[in-house]
Amino acid sequence: MNRRNFLKMGGGLGLARAIPVGFPLSLLARRARAFSPDYGAVGYTPPTVMPQVINIFLYGGPSELAGNLTNIADIDANSQNSYTEAFGDGILDFTTDGGQITPHGFWQDAGGAHMEDMIAGGDLSVYRTLVKRKNATRSHRESIFIANKGALAVENSPGVGTRLAGLLHTHRDRVATASLADGTAVSSFDGGLPGMPLPFVSFEGESTSYAIDPDKQLPLALRPITMNRDFDNPYSRGQTNATNEAVFERLRGTVMAEAGYRERFEAAANGFEHRRTMEDLIGRLETARDEALPNVGTADPDGDDTTGELQYPNNGFAENVRAAVTLAIANPSTVYITAGSDGLGGWDDHNNGVDKYPGRMNDVMDTLRVAMRHIRLSSTGSRPTDNIVINVFGDFGRLVNLNNSMGWDHANNQNLYTLGGAALRPSGALGKVVGATERVGTAGENNQYTMPTDGSYEAEPMAVASTVYGYFGAQRPEAMTADPERNPSGDAPIDETRAGEPTLF
Repeated sequence: MNRRNFLKMGGGLGLARAIPVGFPLSLLARRARAFSPDYGAVGYTPPTVMPQVINIFLYGGPSELAGNLTNIADIDANSQNSYTEAFGDGILDFTTDGGQITPHGFWQDAGGAHMEDMIAGGDLSVYRTLVKRKNATRSHRESIFIANKGALAVENSPGVGTRLAGLLHTHRDRVATASLADGTAVSSFDGGLPGMPLPFVSFEGESTSYAIDPDKQLPLALRPITMNRDFDNPYSRGQTNATNEAVFERLRGTVMAEAGYRERFEAAANGFEHRRTMEDLIGRLETARDEALPNVGTADPDGDDTTGELQYPNNGFAENVRAAVTLAIANPSTVYITAGSDGLGGWDDHNNGVDKYPGRMNDVMDTLRVAMRHIRLSSTGSRPTDNIVINVFGDFGRLVNLNNSMGWDHANNQNLYTLGGAALRPSGALGKVVGATERVGTAGENNQYTMPTDGSYEAEPMAVASTVYGYFGAQRPEAMTADPERNPSGDAPIDETRAGEPTLF
């Protein structure tokens, strides 16, 4: 497989540690006062095993209806346009009667069948009431920033991945006592935490999750890099011929071997060492990418008809998710991975949602179901995989009124889909649906949406970030989502001990 560079790295010989992804984002970023977290004030207890989190962000804000048809009769009765005419009479009926509503109130053909499988298998929990109360914006920009920075003060402030790196770096001496999922001690890496290869990775290019912290300079080793699904080496020097490669290797040999040269050219020597280490790692990742997936048998619907090898859906989004999962499994020192939904299109379904939305959401859930099988079937005695978490959500939800363009406009309440990580979570955290909703708004008008019912559990989007920090050892993770002006108390983690809602039949 081609190892040519995916990113042009700095320096003629490509010896820079990495070019970080993140700011500047030319269309989104504006400078203003930032609120950098006080990483030392959160209280810290290192995890026994380092978590690995894959954050999949559905840019544009998908409708919640795939995961929540519990109000659909009321919605259809009050919508400007008929759901039954748009999607068929089955949209109002339970699957036991040949309809679309599953036992947990999912939309059968919009990924609901896959969600039910994951709920039953203890791989998935759905939180139906991730809603912005503190800033009920419906703006894409601000909503993306709130979610991916884990804070209300979004201007010039660090992203979730950057905050996590800051937390771990501040407490690096304690982090060194933890182990990776394969049993490797963090302390065994050169320098401990900063020696871990590829700790922060983006499969979506520039990501707000990695917006820099202007008040805290992180070591280059803890800054993120962008990778692609083929694992092209982001540390390569670009295209070389055999002559140039030979010259480079002679130079490397001289610097590394000749007496006194290593001391005189320490930075170059370290760069040579790092390049060789990263080439070896990238080679292992490429091998893992090309290896057969776990065998589930030819009779299995997810198995290849000839080999029985587990098969991901055939689309770009699934390929990106497969790469993220492969990286997490093959390299336990990658602790935070971001991905979007490239390959499926955006989720800003103001029009024509009838044709596009169900199929795209089915592709998402089919991919996640296969990804969880990939993770579980890759677990071994020496490398358990129950430390891997996948979180999926977006900018916001959509109005439930079907507008005159047969789509849905921006709203606020949305679903959080969270998968895996049984080793990190309290008993009963997976395999349930949490939160109940009701339709709000005037019949026959566009501004109709769902909100939590009285007494229902709900959480702000910042709670997702807080939950992640808690997995990694923050004892007061809400402090990392706080700012003194708009959100002084911050947001507590998702309450994963909450009981699930009863099934519908």
